Amino acid sequence: MYGRLLKDLELRITDIHVGGGTPSLPDPVFYKRVLEALGEWFDLCKGLSFGIEANPEDLTEDKVFKLREAGVNELSIGVQSFFRENLRTLGRRHSVEDSIDAIENVEKAGFENVNLDMMYMIPRQTVESWVEDLELAAEYKPSQITTYPLLIVPYRPMYSLMRRGRVPEQPSMREFKQMYYSAVDRLDDHGYKPVRYYSFSRSPWEYSTVEREMVGPLLAFGAGAMGFPGRCEYVNTCSVREYVKSIARGMLPIAGIRPVSKEERGIRWIAERLSALKLEFEDFEREFGEKFREFTRRTGFSRALTMQRLMGHLKFYEDRIELTRKGLFGRNLSGWHFVLSVPCRIVEEYLRTPWPREVTVP
Repeated sequence: MYGRLLKDLELRITDIHVGGGTPSLPDPVFYKRVLEALGEWFDLCKGLSFGIEANPEDLTEDKVFKLREAGVNELSIGVQSFFRENLRTLGRRHSVEDSIDAIENVEKAGFENVNLDMMYMIPRQTVESWVEDLELAAEYKPSQITTYPLLIVPYRPMYSLMRRGRVPEQPSMREFKQMYYSAVDRLDDHGYKPVRYYSFSRSPWEYSTVEREMVGPLLAFGAGAMGFPGRCEYVNTCSVREYVKSIARGMLPIAGIRPVSKEERGIRWIAERLSALKLEFEDFEREFGEKFREFTRRTGFSRALTMQRLMGHLKFYEDRIELTRKGLFGRNLSGWHFVLSVPCRIVEEYLRTPWPREVTVP
């Protein structure tokens, strides 16, 4: 459907990312068909990045080889932790052994671009056990290690379990900070440098969807997926049944859409670049056709940047702005609160009804 609507624009696809739910569950032939279908309507860029998120228990030796054959060339494995008690708390189905087998199978299949997702701020987790998790992850030498603080939201089972006292509270804010800087320092010892405030890589390669989510252009397919072509932002209905019905009727399954101004796009671009640790003024001017300082003064965003500089989170140079070591955790904390307040809030509303009339984000 999107192909028919957009074919005349001759769009080129440079990256494909499959996330959310269980992308590693389908037969690998499914992904071969995805590539073929996209190729009928769009120009597939040479050297296309095709990455999927994967649950460890799905990555059998046979499956990872078939994924390679299907065209998948990047994998993000949801290890989360190498401690059984943490996996039980998170309600994960996979075992520690599943994670180890998955990592070894992926290496056998010849995947060069592999990310391990690791999680902290888990109830009962200590700073020491988190450091041990990181050490174990680094021993397997993946291309990248991504660290996420656990988000506890109303539409997830852990929220109600915690409210009823069945699960203890998360580690304190002080421990949050200790865990974060432990990741920065311990991963640096193993040759992993931050490529974003939450992800660390041994090479220039980066497994990330944040850039497309924040600044576009991003076409989103699937129930609950959020897209950002560049001038507007949309979200598909979260109901699989309603999504399928819409497609069958020849209607786009978009449940909500909002325009995005040039000013908002500029601010999102700045936030995304600072998430990647550095912002070059020349890049901004090339993208938006306006001097960086003029834009920030005109929109009032210069005040926010100045405040972060005074707090020691940003360092200003003649041609760029860089995130400081202190700013790493500040950005991590603000990112955590933003995700809880905006994307998670939007998802919560769209889960309540397939086609909400209006969603207000505080």
